[in-house]
Amino acid sequence: MTSPHVSLAQALLLGLRGALPEDVEESFRRTGTSHLLAISGLHVGVILALTMMAASRLFGRRWHLYLAISVAVVWAYAGVSGFPISVVRAAIMGTVLLLAWAVGRPRSILPSLALAAAVMVGIDPKVLGQVSFQLSFTALAGIVLALPYQARISEWASRRAESAVTWRRAWFWEGSRTVSTALVVSAGATLATWPLVAANFERVPLLGIFTTLLALPALPAILVGSMATALVGFVHPLGGQFFGWLTWAPLSYLLGLVSVFPTASFSGSWVGTPFLWAWYLTLGGLLLLPGGMARLKEIFAKLDEMWGRVGSKDPDSRATPGLSLGSAMLAVALLAGGIVLWLQVFSPADENLRVHFFDVGQGDSTLIDTPGGRQVLIDGGPDMDGAVNALAEVMSPGDRTLDLVVITHMDEDHARGLIEVVDRYKVATVLTGADDEDAVLGPQWEAVLRRKGIEPVRVASGHLVELEPGITLEVLNPPVTLFAGTPADRNNNSVVMRLSYGRITYLLAADIEAPAESRLARSPDDLKSTVLKVGHHGSRSSTTASFLEKVEPSLAVVSAGVDNRYGHPHREVMDRLTRRLGPEMVFRTDRDGSVELISDGVDLWVNTGKERR
Repeated sequence: MTSPHVSLAQALLLGLRGALPEDVEESFRRTGTSHLLAISGLHVGVILALTMMAASRLFGRRWHLYLAISVAVVWAYAGVSGFPISVVRAAIMGTVLLLAWAVGRPRSILPSLALAAAVMVGIDPKVLGQVSFQLSFTALAGIVLALPYQARISEWASRRAESAVTWRRAWFWEGSRTVSTALVVSAGATLATWPLVAANFERVPLLGIFTTLLALPALPAILVGSMATALVGFVHPLGGQFFGWLTWAPLSYLLGLVSVFPTASFSGSWVGTPFLWAWYLTLGGLLLLPGGMARLKEIFAKLDEMWGRVGSKDPDSRATPGLSLGSAMLAVALLAGGIVLWLQVFSPADENLRVHFFDVGQGDSTLIDTPGGRQVLIDGGPDMDGAVNALAEVMSPGDRTLDLVVITHMDEDHARGLIEVVDRYKVATVLTGADDEDAVLGPQWEAVLRRKGIEPVRVASGHLVELEPGITLEVLNPPVTLFAGTPADRNNNSVVMRLSYGRITYLLAADIEAPAESRLARSPDDLKSTVLKVGHHGSRSSTTASFLEKVEPSLAVVSAGVDNRYGHPHREVMDRLTRRLGPEMVFRTDRDGSVELISDGVDLWVNTGKERR
């Protein structure tokens, strides 16, 4: 395979989109199929369905070996993809489902999926409001619910293949069975997830569902082929090359489809909470009513009978009150549990200022969430969906608005993810710094602003933004007369801001280096800050001793990617910070995950995405 085939295979199998050409990503967005590039429950469901089908044909179903193989393959896939949270959730759901099948219970997959979801929600109630959880659950549920229809079609195709009089017809029906599996899986996942996609990404391509149905049949072949290419190629390059050739065809089909398929879309803002409730209640009713209601009535009848016997002196009595206590207790328990759960999920905003330094790899992305509900996003990281996924983890369900977006400069590790954010969210205001006509992402950035009807506000030192009473953002850089002739003008002209809330302040140093730090250190501006977001990911060219002396931070945050090729943060910078602050007050996204700072204007608390060692 050659690029873009290799980069597309990496994106679909592992979620690695950094090498994917811009025009290919844009084609997926235009055709409404960009969700295929974010590995999730859909991918796990496809792997699960294909593995079960293949393993059951090879080993039969007597000893449930096919289920054990399916579990092993699903978790191996989760490991190969780096255990992203969406895949882990889907893998848990799939494992619970297969274990239920192994012990012969239940006949329906819905209780198994509900159990897996309940366990995850019980551990963290707010997971229910996260888009990644919703998509993983609904995609896997849609696929598994569609499997009985696939089984019937497959059985019918097998009978036709066995009765075929020629080998050509036999091959035709065998092939149609494989195609039907992909189509049924595609339809199940699409029907289950499209309202969530529309509600969260606010774009409903008119032909997006049809495009997805045409695209998804290629996904199983690409996933299996790419995995075989990687695994066999690890043993011997020639074997990997052979599977790579086989995978080239479905990859070419998918690339050709998204590049030539007509596009037409309309706003998905109308797909709000009422529509989601109506859609999923209707879908759930259609799935549950035929057999589920009868089973539920049987359970209630048994509860009523048990209560009638307990409440009567006659052991043979079957009399029950009009509203049995068993039914009432169950109803009260369900109601109480639901109220507690939703109160936790939709708890009102507190009086604290929250600043999230997202773990988006080798790049920057920061969200400011004020007590009054104002939301400010600064930069978007190096990946198209990095900031979008991070926002979904912390913002309220259904909230697709940002009051302010700041792009510090047009380097790809700051700007790429922000383009997707502006495209998907309702953004009130955009702040920019110095113009950069030579930036690679410049045309895309200007295009999305035009498409969304946003006129950016250019700022320089001295600009003050009052987010709400008592909370301000002061722009300290770039200067009115921009830097020119420094080793890195784009970095030195990036937007630096100081966030103030009571006695707690945050200096967000973007990517400035020694020349800009020197100018700020000599300026009359008050740089003293409680928190320093370290400049340029901890590069050796930043965080000079004189700058630290002027800022006097009590806590520092470094945003950098794990084992990045630049060696960030540099050892000299880390030594300088730890000597001044102590190692316990220096946080790194590559080591600690996303860092959340919470303040009431007097005190400061820290939460990290990973346990500190």
